[in-house]
Amino acid sequence: MGKDSIISTTTQKLISIVPDGYKPMRLDVYLAGRFTYLSRSKWQKEIKNRKIFVNNIPITIPHYIVYQHYVIEYKRQSVEEPAVDPNYTILYEDDYIIAVNKSGNLPTHPAGKYFHNTLTMLLWSHTGIQCMPLNRLDRETSGVVVLAKDGRIASAFLQYSKTVAKTYYAIVTGNCTFSSLTVDTPIGIAQDSRIRKKRAAYPDGQWHAVTRFTVIKRYNGYTLIRAVPQTGRTHQIRVHCEHIGHPITGDTMYCNSDNDFLEYIESKGTIKRQFPRCALHARMYRLYHPFLQKMIAIKAPLPQDMRTFLLQLDNTDGSSNNTTQS
Repeated sequence: MGKDSIISTTTQKLISIVPDGYKPMRLDVYLAGRFTYLSRSKWQKEIKNRKIFVNNIPITIPHYIVYQHYVIEYKRQSVEEPAVDPNYTILYEDDYIIAVNKSGNLPTHPAGKYFHNTLTMLLWSHTGIQCMPLNRLDRETSGVVVLAKDGRIASAFLQYSKTVAKTYYAIVTGNCTFSSLTVDTPIGIAQDSRIRKKRAAYPDGQWHAVTRFTVIKRYNGYTLIRAVPQTGRTHQIRVHCEHIGHPITGDTMYCNSDNDFLEYIESKGTIKRQFPRCALHARMYRLYHPFLQKMIAIKAPLPQDMRTFLLQLDNTDGSSNNTTQS
């Protein structure tokens, strides 16, 4: 569970709190792994240029060791931002947290070219609250994002990160032959890939990763599945779907070759896809609420774009092998 946020609309300062469970590591290694839009060498340059603060102290040494719960600040230059789908709906709110159902083209927090066009900035603009996300979704992943209303609250929830359970829905390519499947394969850097951010699943991967898959409904050439990650690794569901031979529909990084992905990036997204985004949706997020002293579960319905796509498949190809949806 991570917490990244912004603290100013003019200085573009990004805050990250090192999540619970992180082992002590170099500052440049943490930043390169947490914020992959800059390489490790570029993060080293930013550190040496006094743009990184740890617990309010400027750090200029890339090998400085950071520990869980350390507060890291990064002051970045303004950049021109791409357009996004700013739509979100509030699913749950109390005095401590707010949970929203975000669109499938909206970054959770500032990263890369995105700063103002992000969920945390939109919420700040609309509510006046500087929220800190307790979970992060990729820009093209729709669904539940839970945010704490201040750092103190976020830290309290962080103590119960092991109680968190997540459920995702995904439309994958091909007809899955299994009814249920558990993938227990570590994830690491995709060693033969030209794409710096790409991950892969292989036996000696750096990070232990487990995902449980269940078929919800099969279509002609596609399958709607439920994915329940038992661990929280970067791109975990996307990587494990590719690993079992059923990449997520519309996932430009894991559904295509490196050349196709790089061509898509070069085209600035103008190349047509099977589905206009990665067809992954965060359906449910369950967590312990330390202030209410009980478990809560927040659900987001399947978004319209995925429902329309599945309806079109139903109307043209038929379907079979339904399971109970929840």
